[in-house]
Amino acid sequence: MKSMGSTVPSMAVARHAELIPDLAWFALQRTQRTEEPRNTSARALTLRVGSATVRLEGLPAQQRENLTRRYRVFCVDSGEPDAVITMGLAETDGFLRLQRPGEICRVHTAWEEGSLVAVSYEWAGWVGPHRAAPVTGELCFASERADDPASFDRSLENFLRVLFAHLILRRGGFLLHASGLVREGKAYLFFGPSGSGKTTVTMLSPETLVLSDDLVMVLRGASSGFEACSVPFRGLLAPDPVSAGSWPVAGCFRLVQAPQERLTRVSGAPAMGELSTSLPFVLDRPEGASLAMQTLAEAARMIPIFRLEFRKDRRFWQLITAAVDDFSEDGGINS
Repeated sequence: MKSMGSTVPSMAVARHAELIPDLAWFALQRTQRTEEPRNTSARALTLRVGSATVRLEGLPAQQRENLTRRYRVFCVDSGEPDAVITMGLAETDGFLRLQRPGEICRVHTAWEEGSLVAVSYEWAGWVGPHRAAPVTGELCFASERADDPASFDRSLENFLRVLFAHLILRRGGFLLHASGLVREGKAYLFFGPSGSGKTTVTMLSPETLVLSDDLVMVLRGASSGFEACSVPFRGLLAPDPVSAGSWPVAGCFRLVQAPQERLTRVSGAPAMGELSTSLPFVLDRPEGASLAMQTLAEAARMIPIFRLEFRKDRRFWQLITAAVDDFSEDGGINS
């Protein structure tokens, strides 16, 4: 299972001093690079996830080929990007260091002059300010591990998780640390911390389309209500994504393992509180927290939120179907 924050586990080492860059550091790195300018038009890749589009520039040919294969259903050939991110190497052996034995992953975020700066063990990046589209940004990889494909994949994916979380928040949506399952044309989102049962619910539902067993993007629908869509980032057991489409959210279910099944409706501030515990990357700074809570308040009003006590048995679907049908009959907005 992934840790809360939905990041890819790192192979970081702890021998370097911790480095948390600011924007001046990124500017200095750019002036110190002596490599020839890259043909970014030939080594660029554009990803569209939900309603957010990101263009990655400066990719070596092999990395671009690997990413195109890995993120295939999210790759697009056209469209104005919301953010353009340039790749580069940093003159350092690493950034953050391990704080305790067994630490899986840590991401530090800060805001400077309206720009978001994010740092982890092997990478550091920034994007912004968010005044007009496309916003620009940069992702720097620790030079010591520049030739390690696994390090590149981890670093890029973890940065993209942070980036998309903030981009979609500005469009009235959010990333949820959840398992997303589509059943009879509607999305059911099962959320909670690692170990709460997201992967178990996924395995007990073989008839469903799996959006993810780790992260799901929730966005405002074209007309009303909220929709859920898959993201390129997967958990340990979810199959590769087969669709970048979106489905109306039938309900969100906070998972609690228990000896018997019970479903309890949660509304208002308690519902917001339940959802907020599974919102990665955007609540640790006031710049994101204020906007996130506004979005969660709207989501809690329009989507039925439940606390689901369940055991390793498919019968929880009977409770869910009845509860969601009652909500729709009562005039639920997402019905």
